[in-house]
Amino acid sequence: MDGIVESLKPYINVLLIGAGGALLAFASSRFLSRLLVRFMGPGWSRFIGSLVALAIGVWTVKLILDIAGAKGLLVVLVTVLTAAFAIGSERVASDLVSGVGLFFSQPYQVGDLVSMAGHEGKVRAISTTQTTLESVFGDQIYIRNSDVVAGSIVNFSAAPGHLITSLVILPATEDLNLAVTLVEKTIQDFSPELSNSPYRPSVSAESGEPGYFNIEVRVYVAESLDYGPEKTRLFLHVTNAIKEAGLSLAPIV
Repeated sequence: MDGIVESLKPYINVLLIGAGGALLAFASSRFLSRLLVRFMGPGWSRFIGSLVALAIGVWTVKLILDIAGAKGLLVVLVTVLTAAFAIGSERVASDLVSGVGLFFSQPYQVGDLVSMAGHEGKVRAISTTQTTLESVFGDQIYIRNSDVVAGSIVNFSAAPGHLITSLVILPATEDLNLAVTLVEKTIQDFSPELSNSPYRPSVSAESGEPGYFNIEVRVYVAESLDYGPEKTRLFLHVTNAIKEAGLSLAPIV
């Protein structure tokens, strides 16, 4: 019996050290995340917490090897190889390195509207290996960090507004000068929340199909996951103002 206990002792030590390291990594990660959230935001503070947890994990493995020697090495190798086959270690390493690069460059934050890896949405979470987006349909999109850095990143929240346009077609028999002046006046207060920004609404007119003028209206609106309702509101805002002034619009064919 004593011999069995003695032979199992290295493995028991490995398990105890591993459990202690896991507990320390978890506690340190949570503590740092809460400590840094005020300065770095929820996404990157959790990212730092995850990196610290990873460092503690590496240190725990080294401690196991130093104390348990070859027997500890056997346990660690079996665990690492099993995990590697389960989650694909090469890809995970690539995601981790990409995550570190994203942390230093910080092209986006939690809450930003972005386009990355062929997807658009609001950033909901940032971890060491992946970024989570919320799509316009409310779906959660999990994107590997290696896929994020492999392509272009568009941060729509980097500017205070987003440009939307609407096209109004006016018959050539109508007064173009009056229509343009009316539309310019109508859209000035379309986005009052951006009234003090340099992003001002504008109107341009040019010849369209024979007998018609194309009036393009451009305004900036506050960031949103779906700009469809704002485009509809702009179109109705302009067309209703033109009709109320007694001007006609091109017939719908």
